[in-house]
Amino acid sequence: MAEPGMSPAPPASQIRRYYVLAALCFVPTLFFYYVGEEAVFTLNSIEMWQRQEFINTVMYGALGGGGNGRPPLFNWLMIPLAHLMGWNHILVASRIITVCATVGTSMTAAWLSYQLWRNKSIAWMSALLYLLTADVLLYRGWVSYADPLFSMFVVLAIALTWGACLRSSYWLLAGAVLAAFAALLTKAMTVYVFLGICWLVLLTQADYRRFLLRWQAWFLYALALLLPLLWFKLGSQDVDQQATLFRDVAEKLTVPQWREYLVRLMSFPVEMFLRLMPASVFITYVLWRQHRTDEATPPAVRLALWMVVLNFLPYWLAPSGGARYVLPIYALLALPAAYFAVHQFAHLAVQKWVVGLITLAIATNLVVYPYYQKKVRGENYARMAKHIVHQHGNFPLYATNVSSVGLAVVAHIGSMRHTQPALVWPPADFKHGVVIAHSESDVVGTLIGKLQIDNDAVVLICRGDACPAPR
Repeated sequence: MAEPGMSPAPPASQIRRYYVLAALCFVPTLFFYYVGEEAVFTLNSIEMWQRQEFINTVMYGALGGGGNGRPPLFNWLMIPLAHLMGWNHILVASRIITVCATVGTSMTAAWLSYQLWRNKSIAWMSALLYLLTADVLLYRGWVSYADPLFSMFVVLAIALTWGACLRSSYWLLAGAVLAAFAALLTKAMTVYVFLGICWLVLLTQADYRRFLLRWQAWFLYALALLLPLLWFKLGSQDVDQQATLFRDVAEKLTVPQWREYLVRLMSFPVEMFLRLMPASVFITYVLWRQHRTDEATPPAVRLALWMVVLNFLPYWLAPSGGARYVLPIYALLALPAAYFAVHQFAHLAVQKWVVGLITLAIATNLVVYPYYQKKVRGENYARMAKHIVHQHGNFPLYATNVSSVGLAVVAHIGSMRHTQPALVWPPADFKHGVVIAHSESDVVGTLIGKLQIDNDAVVLICRGDACPAPR
């Protein structure tokens, strides 16, 4: 446990209080303006509800989410919540789902930690360190892309598989199969890469291997393969969705541009180390000390680290990608980090890290980010949307702008006018209306001008009666 002369880790109840504080840091993020391409998912949900199309995503009137081509589980959760809260609050609804998924991932890590070590302090520390992971706490844990929900299901599938090995429970293994399928329905087939790598790591343990290779397990693996096939055959008929899911895997095998690739090989691990603090710091320091003193690493810690490294390698070696694609390994890294943090609490200055990161999150979410959205970008999307509705809302509105700015503006219009049909791509022969475009060449018509507020702009093009009278 704690080293001689050093204060022991606090009890589980105190770590739990820190966890509650960390979770509360996400509350202000529910009310931030649009960030990045979050609007893709809210636009999908609005159009799916209006069209009563729940198998395929729809955006700008196009089946398949306007090229997004993702499965619809995120939208399935968003639609009833937005309907309950009011469609004008759809962004809040999407953020609630994202934050709940982040909290759910942390609790899944806590559950698995308890199965491994039967120690409540380590369990709560695992949950806490996941929420306090810099990338999760300050951005990735609340931004409403599909990644946090996808990650929750991936981590749940891995945790249930590992828990099934510990308990020799095929019910838990069946739960892992269903969780993996839910991950596929959320975003991508890469769930099976994450889960398959972890399965191979678990096979290195004799007891786990005997359990995982029995006929009952192979029956469940066959079911795991059957569910996606049934979805593609009997569920979604959107060929873009199927192509997107397979492209996620194929893109990892493309030939890179070598200069950029070498830069990425060197920079990506450094970037991830920073994003994964403090867990990355705790683990690196303790492993370095153990190497110097020849201390043994506990088996569960060693397995978790191998899962992290082997799941990180394909994304590191791939020619392109980003941190959000490896979000599931964040929770796996929290397991060994929590074990070390509890056993060397004072030595690692864990409490200072916890207090410092919570303070940083409070300052960022209550002051820094709201100021940024007011002065730089975020609030201006809503202002542009209000201007367009006020000036041109009596005429048909269309959209061809698929940039993050255009998507956010259109999403604001969609939620403001949720009782009216959502904006779609303009028909080639439309007579009257205004198009929210990215450039003057998007459609043939009369240029109204560039609507710019603060640092962002959209182009407005009109036809017919919607064009302003000449001055």
